[in-house]
Amino acid sequence: MGFPWRPSRVPLVAGPVGDVRLQGTLGFVGSDLAALRPVLAVAEGQRVAAGSRLLSDRRRPWIVLVAPVAGEVVRLEPGPRRGISALEIRAGGDEALEFDTTAAGSREGLIALMVQSGLWTALRARPFGRVPNPATTPDALFVTATEARRGAPDAAAVIAEYEPWFRPGLAALTALTPGRTWLCHRRGHPPPQVPGVTPRGFPDGPGGLPGAHVHALHPVAHGGSVWQIGWQDVIALGCLLETGRIWRHRIVALSGSGVLRPELLAVPPGARLHDIAAGRLIAGSTRLVAGGAEDGLPVPFLRRDIRQVTALRHRLREPGRGWLRQLAHAARPALIPNALDERLAPPGIAPVPFLRALAAGDVETARKLGALGLIEEDLALLNARFGRQGTDYTALLRQTLDDLEAEA
Repeated sequence: MGFPWRPSRVPLVAGPVGDVRLQGTLGFVGSDLAALRPVLAVAEGQRVAAGSRLLSDRRRPWIVLVAPVAGEVVRLEPGPRRGISALEIRAGGDEALEFDTTAAGSREGLIALMVQSGLWTALRARPFGRVPNPATTPDALFVTATEARRGAPDAAAVIAEYEPWFRPGLAALTALTPGRTWLCHRRGHPPPQVPGVTPRGFPDGPGGLPGAHVHALHPVAHGGSVWQIGWQDVIALGCLLETGRIWRHRIVALSGSGVLRPELLAVPPGARLHDIAAGRLIAGSTRLVAGGAEDGLPVPFLRRDIRQVTALRHRLREPGRGWLRQLAHAARPALIPNALDERLAPPGIAPVPFLRALAAGDVETARKLGALGLIEEDLALLNARFGRQGTDYTALLRQTLDDLEAEA
């Protein structure tokens, strides 16, 4: 089975950043709010300002969701187990909450500000991939300024445009750990120099994933803990510190075979994919996914941690060839070691034994093979190759991490 990936070259999208004018609603669906026990701060029909609290988690009060724009809550749908299955806002107006940043010079003040503004949820802790408890302290902090997928934004180009916000955001993050703060950037594209931050270059492709950086610089598969945060959330933190208001946008790359031309767009988190792509698609049938062509999600709204939208042109099946192709090609590729899978696998992981351990539910073997150093995004490319016919290796990894966390 072929796989549309060339690890040696990953074209990224650069150029001027356009703006998207929302025509409808933006929102969050159940998969974005999974595992929360929400405490609602709004009701359907209520107006909200950008930055105002929508909900928080009952058990983990440091997890807060805020309104990315001003507008009206037009849908608030209950979900199973007292959860929320959908929350939508019709954008309109310029109201924005002002945050007090005077105490952000201390670790405690910075944490309080990030929690109140919803930015704390941009952090992920390894092992286990959870939003970290502010009462804990990581051994190191990783800022990811790389992209692993074709058609993603060129981080170096966007950071250069938003450098007045990126610098203070990056400098502030050094207060979160007594250890090193690593800025992992695209090799050959040095980032801004910030005191207390150690830069390190990495190649394109799978080497651009945070798991590769952690494995190379501060592995945690067999002990220790680190936190990670993406480059756009560093810009958002700098905006908050400099202006007292949340950054209402994220920079998203629109690319793929179904677009007129790849481009960068400033869109609010939670924007509807069809609003992002409106007027920018070729004639004919296309489908939109949030993420890259290899592992994009067919969801209606853009999650904050996804930085690209891919438009894929539907291909008509050749008459009389469908059943022949099904006979000629296996529905699922066999788990046989080969060089391509080694390149797609996270560093330090033997892909075939590891995937077999996940599929078998062998938690102890998965731990020995390095499961504690991974989170779902590290397996996304391998899952796109092998995850067929109902086998989702990223979901199996999450179950394995949950089991290991319960034993810890």
